[in-house]
Amino acid sequence: MPVFTSQLFENQADGSQKINPAVLVREGPFLEVFVSIPQALAQFYEKEHIPIPSPLSGMALIDTGASKSCVHGSMMRELKVSPISTATTHTAAGAVTHSLYPAHFTFPVPKIEIDFTSVVGVDLSGQTIMGKQLIALIGRDVLANGLFVYNGHTGSYSIAI
Repeated sequence: MPVFTSQLFENQADGSQKINPAVLVREGPFLEVFVSIPQALAQFYEKEHIPIPSPLSGMALIDTGASKSCVHGSMMRELKVSPISTATTHTAAGAVTHSLYPAHFTFPVPKIEIDFTSVVGVDLSGQTIMGKQLIALIGRDVLANGLFVYNGHTGSYSIAI
């Protein structure tokens, strides 16, 4: 089971770094992610000699409030993946209907690949982590298969899937 651990630091004026738990509070626990078409669709494209769209990269926030993993919906349209269904999510703003898409997530560090039968297409426009576009939320559907530790005192977190 691959394990990823990160501790977030605050950059100081003199170029050094200092442990500051507030950085984890501000940015949240995250991983770099590549989102691509699901493996079954990639295999079909290969068989039919259809060019496979390049994966799209960005940041994924570990979101214990999300029962199902999510992806920025416009990215799935950019990858030319059609929605397979819809689902109603319950947010602080009320119930919202979203499209569901099959997708594949690759986390280069810690080298985890997950092929999803469906993820929720949401609008993550304008959301950034450490200056990079937020493109996915890692929900409890993934966390149910591993271990997640959020250590607020040290500004660190670990995930093992």
